[in-house]
Amino acid sequence: MRIPCGLSLLSLALTTVSCGSAQVLHSTAVANAFARRVAAATQVATSPGPQTPKVDRVKPLDQDPIVTAPGVFFYENLESIRDLKESFQDQGLAEGRFRLSGADAFSGKMAIQQTYVPKEEMKGDPGDAGWVWRFFGDNPNSSRLQYRTQYRTVVARWYHKFEEGFTSRDGAYPNKMARMRCFNGSDWSAAYTILFWLDGRDGHISIERDTRAPGAHREWLPNHYANFAFDQPENIGRWIHYVLRVSLGDGPRSDRVQAWADGRLICDVIGDDLAAGYKQFGLNGMSWDCYWNGGSPRKQSRYYDDLVLSTEPIGPARTGLNPTIVKSAFHGQEAGDRQRGWEVEVAEGVQQPLVAAKTDDGVVVRYQPLETAYTVVWRGAVTGEKNEVTVDGKAGAFVGPRQGRTQLQANTLHFVRVRQQDAAGRWSAWSNWHAGFATDWAAGIKPVERTPPKGYLLTASGQ
Repeated sequence: MRIPCGLSLLSLALTTVSCGSAQVLHSTAVANAFARRVAAATQVATSPGPQTPKVDRVKPLDQDPIVTAPGVFFYENLESIRDLKESFQDQGLAEGRFRLSGADAFSGKMAIQQTYVPKEEMKGDPGDAGWVWRFFGDNPNSSRLQYRTQYRTVVARWYHKFEEGFTSRDGAYPNKMARMRCFNGSDWSAAYTILFWLDGRDGHISIERDTRAPGAHREWLPNHYANFAFDQPENIGRWIHYVLRVSLGDGPRSDRVQAWADGRLICDVIGDDLAAGYKQFGLNGMSWDCYWNGGSPRKQSRYYDDLVLSTEPIGPARTGLNPTIVKSAFHGQEAGDRQRGWEVEVAEGVQQPLVAAKTDDGVVVRYQPLETAYTVVWRGAVTGEKNEVTVDGKAGAFVGPRQGRTQLQANTLHFVRVRQQDAAGRWSAWSNWHAGFATDWAAGIKPVERTPPKGYLLTASGQ
């Protein structure tokens, strides 16, 4: 028996089928009862439905266990500081447009907000730039560092959000997001810099490297075109996790630069010539910055939250085993339309190894489109205008390998997809799988045993 993917939950009352699979999974009594409760929200009209929604965030644990994970040496959730200078050695406040704010946050109540304004409203900096630098290791520019350890591998993780409706300028998005650097002088000079930037009319993530290290064979290494772009509507208006990992080798062409976005590996540059064996100074500075030269088409904001530095893999923020999903606000096709309800699926995700698409100067500069295997483990629904749901047996049913369970699998990478219904009963299309999150480690796991989540791809080859 086959049931087409995309049917309402009432249609799944008697049987449940994983999308893309012929395997039939008989529903439990919980699923039957749940389906009856949402029967009023199953009428599907043939006229165009509301806009496809997205997941704004999956709420992380109040106390992030990453702070005790192996290798973590900096964590800032912005909840306990009143001024950016309390945690960062250098700041650019963009005339007050780059600041601590309670307007939006991934965790807690506070985040860093960068507000852009049109060029004609700028008073000073024409680049409309805000930033913070965190120094560490053997950085020569700070007397506040207690330990002068040289770091040869550093992993930076952060959460970032372009507000809902964020508009590009003639197809261009803000170029800068973050950078890691080897400072080797007290005058802000650098041996090399790794740039986590946005480029092109599609706003794809571009990993760029500038090096002046002795022995490096060229100053600018070839840019890596990552398969993650902001011209895709679902990547605007939600919190997304990003990771930049840099590992230095012992000689020329022995360095490695990697990047992740929304739970997936999007860049793995092996055999790079970044430091080229330079060891006088190591990795010692990380910035999150917001340059957008030329000004914004209108007043609009972006946000940063949950900043982490480590020597070991990090991955997305950890949630409980019954996490709460927060959907984006409802947008119908007509003014005054209202949300009648929405449906959600949670899947365990396993990213497949990357396949090179293009090389330049001996390194991969682009991979084929990313592939991830999804196994649906929970289905749920909400009636009315509320935009939150908890993954449990009350709002939905555990299915597939989690059928009969009451929680998600611990230490596992998950993704979410959603669709919504308007007042007339018309359904939107399902969103793509996104909002990658990792469940907490199982109870009793010691900090030194806290490994990355199952399904999280650490290298392009998967080895």
